Amino acid sequence: MTYSITRYICRSAALAICLAPALVFAQQQASPAETLQTTQEAAAVDPNAVVVVTGVTRTTTKKNATFSINTLNAEDIQRLAPMSTADLLANFPGIYSEGGSAGEASNNITVRGLPATGGYRFAPQLIDGLPAYEEPEAPFMNNDVFIRDDLMTESVEVVKGGPGGILYSNGLGATVNHITRTGGDRLAGGYKVEYADYGFLRQDAFLSGPLTPNLRAAVGGFYRRSDGVRDTGYTADRGGQVRGNLVYTSNDRKTTARVDALLINDRTAFYQNLPISVPRFEKSGTPANPTSINQDSIQPMGIDFAHGTTASPYNRRFNMLGEYGSRTIDQADGIHPDFKMLTLSGSQELDNGWKVSSGLRHTSGTNGFNAVFTGNDTASSANFLNARYQNDVISPAHGAALNCNLSNAKLVGFFNVPANNACAAFNNISREDFIKKYGKASGVQGRYLNDGSAVPGSANLNFMIPFIAEVDASSTSLDLKAQKTFELKGTHDLTFGVYKSRYKYAPNFQQALLVSDVAPQSRLVDLVAVDAQGNQVGPSLTQGGAILPGWGGFVSQIQGDGNAAYLLDHWETMGSKLKMDIGVRWQNLKADVVRRDRDAITDLTPSGVIVGSTGDTTADNEISLPGNPHTLKKTYHGFGWSIGGNYSFSKPLAVYALASDSFRLPSLQDLNDLSTASATLVNGKPVEVSAVEKIRQYEVGLRYLTRGFGASVAVFYNNFSPRSSVNIYKDIASSQCASQGGVTQINSCPDVAQLYKRGVRNVGTEVELTWRPSAIDGLELKGNVVLQNPKVTGATYTMTQEDKDAQGVIEGYHYLQISEDGRRPRRLPKVMVNFMPSYDLKAATGLPLSLYGQFQYYGTRFSEASDNNVTLYPAYHIINAGAQYQFTERLSMHLHVANLTNELSFTEGDPLFNDLLSPDGSRNRGVARPLFGRTIRASLSYMF
Repeated sequence: MTYSITRYICRSAALAICLAPALVFAQQQASPAETLQTTQEAAAVDPNAVVVVTGVTRTTTKKNATFSINTLNAEDIQRLAPMSTADLLANFPGIYSEGGSAGEASNNITVRGLPATGGYRFAPQLIDGLPAYEEPEAPFMNNDVFIRDDLMTESVEVVKGGPGGILYSNGLGATVNHITRTGGDRLAGGYKVEYADYGFLRQDAFLSGPLTPNLRAAVGGFYRRSDGVRDTGYTADRGGQVRGNLVYTSNDRKTTARVDALLINDRTAFYQNLPISVPRFEKSGTPANPTSINQDSIQPMGIDFAHGTTASPYNRRFNMLGEYGSRTIDQADGIHPDFKMLTLSGSQELDNGWKVSSGLRHTSGTNGFNAVFTGNDTASSANFLNARYQNDVISPAHGAALNCNLSNAKLVGFFNVPANNACAAFNNISREDFIKKYGKASGVQGRYLNDGSAVPGSANLNFMIPFIAEVDASSTSLDLKAQKTFELKGTHDLTFGVYKSRYKYAPNFQQALLVSDVAPQSRLVDLVAVDAQGNQVGPSLTQGGAILPGWGGFVSQIQGDGNAAYLLDHWETMGSKLKMDIGVRWQNLKADVVRRDRDAITDLTPSGVIVGSTGDTTADNEISLPGNPHTLKKTYHGFGWSIGGNYSFSKPLAVYALASDSFRLPSLQDLNDLSTASATLVNGKPVEVSAVEKIRQYEVGLRYLTRGFGASVAVFYNNFSPRSSVNIYKDIASSQCASQGGVTQINSCPDVAQLYKRGVRNVGTEVELTWRPSAIDGLELKGNVVLQNPKVTGATYTMTQEDKDAQGVIEGYHYLQISEDGRRPRRLPKVMVNFMPSYDLKAATGLPLSLYGQFQYYGTRFSEASDNNVTLYPAYHIINAGAQYQFTERLSMHLHVANLTNELSFTEGDPLFNDLLSPDGSRNRGVARPLFGRTIRASLSYMF
């Protein structure tokens, strides 16, 4: 369902005004000086006052937690000015977010060395303790499409391991809880307008307070438009959200009830890898001698790294073909969540000392995923067109001619059909002589789609691969728990909970293959075969710039039905100096999957088109339509436990220790893949994949928190056991293999499926430090450092590799045994640093100005963990800086500069191959995703 955000959110500077009538308050407006002191304000005086609500069954302080917990309050978030959820999470130690370089949504994060599988697989996003969507890893619907922090966000808390895996589903790595503002005893509100130098304009507002002595409310949201942090040439980001809540509290405060609603309709651009070139190297990288990229030697190939993109007004729209006929895709739709979320929650304290509480959330809507990936095929116009001539016009001709069959639509129009009596001669005619004798086409010409002009020889051409998906999804989660406090060698808070979830997920995914030039304003290119005079010969090779306007993908219907039970005992003894959390969780998942791969190759040439004529195209001859269904009906189980303790030596000093064994049931990505596993045989039997993942975690830590100095040090060990992976290779020793000229014809050999597990062990430390020197009022030095050493375990498998002579001609094949064991997993740095100094001049000079900076550093990362084409991407850093000026108690201005030094580096990239050369042959080429260049943002906020 598609509709305008204007149905539920205001677009203009009157956003705050449009929200005001929603609340009729019973009390007079209070000044900031009269409002109650918040937890965050108290923490500035006493860091031990920081209260956390995630991973616990009753509120506790950060110092007293028995597990790893990190927090950011609303003031922190305002100062950090994150562009995206991933950008925000980069400020939590142990989380690597790849710079949020995909844009405002659909980024990837990793946690404590867990493998980078994409998205938020090991880091579910909660809103007020319940999942925004039950399954955090859903193809084409990353968990962050539901999360847009705004002025309604009060704080964000991150729990790593421990009770996160007991109280919540999928809390294997980190559980992230976005806590929403609710109404207080007095009227409060705010409005913020923000502008950035890339055509970005955003407005946030909220209003909260009492409706009656027992009922409080809050409502707010944001609306934003942007030309895009990369120069797309059109409105790249537009949309917003509105959300609100009502909270009822009885006079005796024993009964609470709460209703939350959230509506989001947003579009954000998705930025992908760009073509790069590096100094030429002769040998492929190996584990012992990887291809190490020097940042200073990387050069762009036609598109600027800082703000360039393959997207442009000239390739914004293109057509795709499928079972639906023809449809026009608009890249400007980008990542497009359109969801409604309704939550009911409450609690009741009973007279017998029991307390019962519940939370029910239903989320439903659609998510569009329009993303165009960059192929690794950049070539000069001449070479690209010559390759297309060889591959698309000539290559199939000889084989067809040997069978006297030129009826294939790919060939008709490009060759003169020989007389039937000439067929006998084809077995003795060379390919070159056949082309000279019968060929009509002498080459391929590229023509820009927008104006029909010829592509110059100086241009570079490349493939672009659209991933287009529309997802219908719904999720219902119910959490019921009963709590009882009793005395037994101390105080116990025993919590027993049951959890029920049901979710549906229906993706329709299709790819295409486009031809484009590589330039700041990239244009789609049509390819036509021409004769010596430049006249088109036969059908075009493309349709609207697409060689394949409908290629690959799947259509799926997945339903998950889950049940869980958990028990957690919070025990305080020795005068509350010792605190223990001991818990267990059992959970199952009943999966029902129907998947239809787009593997039914169909000719969709329209009736009335003369096959082989210049009005025909070969692009519609092989369209991938949904084929036969693959089904999966199976139930999966998991059991986990956690035990943690915290001992307070004094008010500022505490130590803690944690051991846990957590699990992760199959994700939507897993279920979609597992539905086809039965089609793969090992020794003639269907593959039985171990699909439940587990992680054993140990952690010890120390916290020392005072007004002037704070330190949190954690040492952790993780042993991750994933679901099975299936490696398929060709059995070149099989008697089924055909041979031609003494060379095995690899495609005739049978497939062999091999099961293995790519586990990860990681040892690391996380250090958080804060220092407010008494000698310099207003100065705060804060930061964190992560050192880790993740290593792959259990990843040993077989590949078949080509044997080539000096001219690159295949002479045969051999087996290659690959072992990734001991290697660092892909895209994971060993060192991460985040340093955030700030200076409040008001404390020292009376000037209401605060200055701050941020230095983020990430160590080197491998593109992949395999033994072949090993590529090491360089370390990089980002420097951000800003200032906030407080005009009055209510009015402030904020200036934020991201990537101050315009650092040009890459968060991720494909492996580099020694035989992939730049168009002029002097360098090697590849693709990688760069950081965003320097951006400047300014905001004006009015809070009351």
